[in-house]
Order: sequence, then C-alpha cells, then structure tokens
Amino acid sequence: MTRTRAHQILDGVEIGLRFEEGRPAQWMPVTDVDVHDLVRAQPWRRHLTYRGEQLDLGIYAAISTGQNPVATDGIWERMELADFDHTVRSMIGQPFKLRAEQGPGKAGYIPDLMLISSDGTITLVDSSPTAGELCPSERVLDWAEEVVNARGWTYEWWTGPKDAQHYTNIKALGGFCRPMHPVQQALIEPILALCADAELPIHAVEKSLTHKKMPQPMVRAMIQHLLWWGDLTTDLHRPITTGTRLRTDVAARRPAPHQWDVGTRLVLGHDRGTIVRCEGDELVVDLDPSGFGQGERSFSRHDLAEKATALPTAYQCPLLPAQPFTVPR
Repeated sequence: MTRTRAHQILDGVEIGLRFEEGRPAQWMPVTDVDVHDLVRAQPWRRHLTYRGEQLDLGIYAAISTGQNPVATDGIWERMELADFDHTVRSMIGQPFKLRAEQGPGKAGYIPDLMLISSDGTITLVDSSPTAGELCPSERVLDWAEEVVNARGWTYEWWTGPKDAQHYTNIKALGGFCRPMHPVQQALIEPILALCADAELPIHAVEKSLTHKKMPQPMVRAMIQHLLWWGDLTTDLHRPITTGTRLRTDVAARRPAPHQWDVGTRLVLGHDRGTIVRCEGDELVVDLDPSGFGQGERSFSRHDLAEKATALPTAYQCPLLPAQPFTVPR
C-alpha cells in the first residue's frame, strides 16, 4: 500500500483510549497513537449488553505476559495460543475504539483482541460472535480491516484452531505453566542436561530422575512445565505420549540464579518482574504493573532463588519495543 493511499484511508479516523476506569476516553488521530499508549489503555468495555441483559466478559490470566485481559467466548482459544507464543509481549482484550466522521466507520469499531509481538508487530483479532454478543456489520468490519492494514498493523479473523491436535496439546500443557514447587524446580537443570545431547523419550527422562523423594508424577509435571515454556521442545502437532521425544539446546536455557543481574526477567508467584538493582547479595525487583502486585521489592539472592524462576531466554527480551509506530512510508 502506498503512502498516499494509506493517508487517504486514515484521514479523519480517530482512536479512543481509556486510561482510567470511570474517566472519559481520550481521542486522537489514529496516526498519532503509539504502542506505549495502547499498552497503558484500559479495556474499552468490560461487559456487553444484549436486549437489556448484561453479559459479563471473562478474564483470561495470561501467564507469559502477566496480564489479565478481558475475553469473549469466541476469542478464548486464540488467547491460549497467544499465551504459548513466546514472541507475544502483550495481550489486551477490547483495547480501544476506532471511529470516523462518515461512512461505515461512523458506527465505530472495537476489536476483540490486540497482540503486540517482540518485533513490534501489532495484530488485531476479531472472532465469530457467540449468542448474546454484539456483532458489527460486515461493512464496518471491512472498513476496520482496511484501516488496520493502512496503519501498518495486521488484521486477523479468528474462526478457531486450524490444527486441533496442536491446540489440544497446548491447552493440556497450560495446566502446568505456573511456577512449580522449589523441590521440582531443582529438576530443571537435570532434565535439560539429559535432553541436550540426545532426543530422549519422556519415559526415559522419568526413569532417570524418579526416586523415592521425587515420584514420577512430579517429574512428568516438570517436563510438561518446561514444554509449555519452551525450555523443551517436541512435535506438538502429534499426540504427546510417554514415547514422545524431547529436545533442547543451550539457547533455550534459563539464566541460573548466580547469573541473575540487572535486566533479568523473573516469574515471582503470580507476578512478573525485572531486576533493576544488584547491591551485593541484595537484588531489587520491579514488579510489572499489569500483575497482581507492583512496585519494587528487595530480596537476598538466596531467598529470591527459592521464590522466583527466571523466564527462558526467549522471554528475556524487553516487554515492548521502544520505538513509536508510524504510518508505512
């Protein structure tokens, strides 16, 4: 799309963002908004109205980004896949409203989901509506897709997982995505070491590491945890069985506690945070504001190692790109 054509499409189009619940939305030309504005915004709406009835939206607890975006029924599966995708840095439901003074855009448009990737790509996702949901007209959706593409973003119409087995595996592994017990976390290095030199089947890894104080279910749970986070990989397009072969590489390793330094990203309970200062044996972690807690907290390196785990290397990149987004030239 040429620059002239893009500006023609975007001329007169505004984007509305809500930065504080209960306060009026802030409107600006869609060409002026950047990624940092989008991430700070609150969901445009938290419930839908249909024939006088209120339909509350669900809340999806995204483990990889630490966010809790609102979700409609039709978009839930897409959120699970995005949560598993290590390139997704931010996930926001019902993020904003687009409008224009005339034409189809006069009715306004609110996307179901916005995904921001580590390379700066912004993807807006709409889904097939379920019973009780408000559905924009086809003309509005066509207009929205044209505006989104002209802005340099990506538009996606979600109709469900294309690969049922792939989605089934990710959904199952999602039950093991949260931080494990410290006893199980001690298995991370042994498991990765076993799979570094050869592709071992799950049953072989379990046999090597199972003992009286570490029963087989605990070992398997840790394997599933590492598969979800990407420390271990396998063919997720096939059913996962005890014969499924696991593999890894050095690039997938998480920083060990003695390697934690300024900038290291951590999972701390239900929160995410970044180490911002190292003062001798004391580490100061700045918790992400999108989580349950926020602000800075201090720990000794030993205490922090017992309470937190480092994110895998793929997740150690900054949450968001620093550069603003501009209309394609």
